Amino acid sequence: MDTKSIGSGVLIRLDKEESLVASLVSLAVKKEWKSGQITGIGALKNVELGVYHLDRQTYDKKVFPEIVELLSLQGNLSLVEDKPLFHLHAICGDENFNCRGGHLFEAKVAITCEILFTPGETSVIRTRNEKMGLNLLDFSK
Repeated sequence: MDTKSIGSGVLIRLDKEESLVASLVSLAVKKEWKSGQITGIGALKNVELGVYHLDRQTYDKKVFPEIVELLSLQGNLSLVEDKPLFHLHAICGDENFNCRGGHLFEAKVAITCEILFTPGETSVIRTRNEKMGLNLLDFSK
């Protein structure tokens, strides 16, 4: 991984075999980021995507082991119990030009991943919402 500050953001390059989410969390801890926005592109493998079912309050998850193009990574950073949490969604395209998307739980970098992270100026907290079964953004904190 390497980083470069550009304007108000940080350009992040993840390298082959790095864990996308784990690397981002590690960087957020190191830099003491408390909130922000993230976008990215690249190539991934072992992509774990999920779709949330409100009625069951569970995710259906599936791992796609093949190498795919990361066409769009979107998300944000907030804190849950003082720990960084990246809420990420991704769209990935395979060699047949088929796309898959959903909540991104984890992935390995297959070639490279180029990410722009824009840190926020204040902490953003998530707290458990029992009706939704998720940690939601809580602007009262």
